Amino acid sequence: MGRITQRVEPEPLAGRLLEHGRAAIAFDDAGAVTALPARVRRRDGELWVGVPRESVPPSAGLDRVTVLLDDGEFWFELRAVNWRGRLAAADAPAPDGREDLAWFLFTPRRATAWDYATLHEERDA
Repeated sequence: MGRITQRVEPEPLAGRLLEHGRAAIAFDDAGAVTALPARVRRRDGELWVGVPRESVPPSAGLDRVTVLLDDGEFWFELRAVNWRGRLAAADAPAPDGREDLAWFLFTPRRATAWDYATLHEERDA
């Protein structure tokens, strides 16, 4: 016997959510958590995160950042990928031409994902 879970593998879901979902980032700003809407793109295997240029304060701690991709309106549609990692300023052109955003390269350290439409039993080890 196992337990019922909504956990799924992050990468396949991330591929779907990058095109259709919403995105946000959260980071440490002088001891407080700041959350911002974001655009997340994948180019050449790298994750690019764009946020409004004026929204990222110089004091922002970008070594510990959470990037969240989510989608769905009703409980059984809710799905998300949550990455934790770090941001570094991008020194290349924006991946989608949006010059109004500050672009960063995101290096994920760990990921979790869930999709309530796929409730399934997870066997005990």
